[in-house]
Amino acid sequence: MSTWSAERRISSATGYLLLRLGGLVRDRVEDELRRWGITGKELRVMSLANDREASQRDLCGLSGLDRTTMVAVIDKLERLGYARRARSAADRRKQLVLLTEEGRQAVEEAVTRMTEVETDFLSPLDPAERELLNEMVARLYTVHSTS
Repeated sequence: MSTWSAERRISSATGYLLLRLGGLVRDRVEDELRRWGITGKELRVMSLANDREASQRDLCGLSGLDRTTMVAVIDKLERLGYARRARSAADRRKQLVLLTEEGRQAVEEAVTRMTEVETDFLSPLDPAERELLNEMVARLYTVHSTS
């Protein structure tokens, strides 16, 4: 039996620390994205639509969002003037999500700012430690997100 208290075992556990760290990063990102009126989830959808011609259905698959959530996200992006829906010329059944010029500019600015936020957040680590951390987190994500 461990001599450490339950609280100490939990608060020093890697999983618990990752949860807390993730919350800190999320809060900083969400704070920064407010200047564009969007959340991290909405930036993700915008970045996916920015890089490809995608239908609402495609974006659901790429982002992991369900259809109801995706409709709400796209509705909000349309209200903000960042996106519009359009029928696909190749398949009239498909509803494409297209970013407006304002939406493309917002993606570029927000992604640039997110890179700055990440750099600042990770500044206690040297470049080699940052690279190693990224590799380890990516490996864990890849293994566990597909299981």
